[in-house]
Amino acid sequence: MAAIVSAGFARFGKRKDSIMDIAAESAMPVVRSHRDEIDFALVSNCYSGEFNGISGINNLLTTYLSMDAVPSIRIDNTSGSGGAALFTAVSLVESGRARCVLLTGVEKMSERPTKEVTRIISSLLGDREKAAGPSLPSFAGLLTTLYMREFAATRESIAQVAVKNHRNGALNPNAHIQKVLTLEQVLQSNVIIDPLRLFEISPISDGAVSLLVVPDPEAPSFTDKPVHVKGIGMSSESSHLTARETLTDMPSVRRAGEIARRESGIDRPDLAELHDMATVLEIVEMESLGFYPRGEGWKAVLEGKTEIGGELPVNTSGGLNSKGHPIGASGVAQAAEVYLQLTGGAGGRQVRDARTGMAVSMAGFGNSATAAMMGLEK
Repeated sequence: MAAIVSAGFARFGKRKDSIMDIAAESAMPVVRSHRDEIDFALVSNCYSGEFNGISGINNLLTTYLSMDAVPSIRIDNTSGSGGAALFTAVSLVESGRARCVLLTGVEKMSERPTKEVTRIISSLLGDREKAAGPSLPSFAGLLTTLYMREFAATRESIAQVAVKNHRNGALNPNAHIQKVLTLEQVLQSNVIIDPLRLFEISPISDGAVSLLVVPDPEAPSFTDKPVHVKGIGMSSESSHLTARETLTDMPSVRRAGEIARRESGIDRPDLAELHDMATVLEIVEMESLGFYPRGEGWKAVLEGKTEIGGELPVNTSGGLNSKGHPIGASGVAQAAEVYLQLTGGAGGRQVRDARTGMAVSMAGFGNSATAAMMGLEK
């Protein structure tokens, strides 16, 4: 398989810097140490054209980093771009087509009005959904209502995901929102799409994260703490949400997770980073991955099982909910959080004795998903 041997970060938030400056801020700590070894570059980015008026961002970034001769590709799989880019990086080094891949996830979104951002992101919906006029937050509100109705989940259990993730984000120096919230503050914040409140939806963010991916056998020559991608799976589902049997299950997440578990031989990781664009998605993904029985994930949240000190810490980074959601960077940041946790670099949010972790990057509303199981041993 492949291994992650280095990571660089540009803080998430509302940034005045250009998208190129933000991307380079995360990439340069990696490039400075390994410039002569990098032989391929991947840029996970969705909307540089729509948000920034830029095309060919992958070539622009290699030039910006003075790596003109390094071939590059831009990966766009909407909000699942980061996971798809990691899948591509692993495939490149496994096939022998590349030896040392620089993977940078970046997005700059905050200069556009909220309504325009929502419209652009919702362009991934199928024609039937577009004709009806909903947005992705609309579907998140609908899913929350359906989940509570089907499984008798309490409103507080959904909001508790935001409490947990903001507590974790307050410990992450690269998070967009570094603020501890009470359950009351979450439930009394402004309604975004009923019943979801402001603090239950990910903020519009700028930011970047970079990783260096190399073949397993060569990892020790780069670092004495490589994190091995022991299994990685990718799966898709219909883009027409109205064609699905139910919204309270994510088949693409389930299938991607099954592949990652089968390849890695690891049934249950020590921690997980999940796609929580809305709080309810964290719960549904936990169940789809088999971490908890269907309809029981909300109870695990209320019982503290997904806290940093719980039996399965989820979104120790703060998740998209608190860390932020610069779309092209989000999936890369999930893998980077697992890397930090397994190498002991997570600071105040460090999970004790963590040796395995899973990152799940999801496109749209489960349109596709990539699950990566990572560990300290080959």
